[in-house]
Amino acid sequence: MYNYNRMEQNKYFGITKNSFKTESFNISLTNHLADSKISKHSHSKPYLCLLVSGNYNEKSNTENLISCGDVIYRTAGYEHSNSFYDEDSLCLNIEINDQENLMNHNNFLLPSSESKQKGTIEIYKVLYALKHKLSNDLLDIYCYESMLTHINIVNEKGNLSWIKQIKEHINDNPIAHLSLEKLSLNFGLHPNYIVRKFKEITGLKLSEYLTKTRLEHSIKNLILTENNITEIALNAGFYDQSHFNRNFKKYLATTPLLFKKTIKG
Repeated sequence: MYNYNRMEQNKYFGITKNSFKTESFNISLTNHLADSKISKHSHSKPYLCLLVSGNYNEKSNTENLISCGDVIYRTAGYEHSNSFYDEDSLCLNIEINDQENLMNHNNFLLPSSESKQKGTIEIYKVLYALKHKLSNDLLDIYCYESMLTHINIVNEKGNLSWIKQIKEHINDNPIAHLSLEKLSLNFGLHPNYIVRKFKEITGLKLSEYLTKTRLEHSIKNLILTENNITEIALNAGFYDQSHFNRNFKKYLATTPLLFKKTIKG
């Protein structure tokens, strides 16, 4: 039988840049050098991982490319190996301390299988809070929100097929013009029904979901490029920097410039 490493609680390969323990979560920021490899291993706790920068290949029963901005959910005991590409990678890891307690107190089930999604504002708030050294209780709340957001993506109840298609369209084309009239024609639904049902199922207005997705699109450019804030705002679909700043502060409780300086500092 192949011998592999079983990682202990809150232990990750790579160079640990920062780590923090809240009431319910273990959080760490790890750096992985270009062209490095991690042999077959598993983790003792379920976790989320945001790839802040870089790219790597994960190999288990299948091969999976993890790209910058992706968030993966991995169950406890999931066996895999990693091969990093020709640039350093930075990972934000959010590990659940006690999964049974988390499920019982929140009346939900953690997914029993692995998944990959695009990073949401909620998990970038964890990254900012960790780097900015915000309070323990606030960091714990951000972790809860991040975990629930990504679990809902996987296990969203009552997710009508047309709602899923609209979300996928926005996620794939965040800066494209979104026409409610065109959506109405495509799905044979009244615009008022689309707006009302989208809010009922997702918890967000259609306009809020579009804005949130555009902000998530902008965050990668804030972290990875040296473009100025105005250019990043326009490239993310906002009509000016002021509009971008207002929405950024509304969702992330900080300005784009301070976020960029904190993450890159």
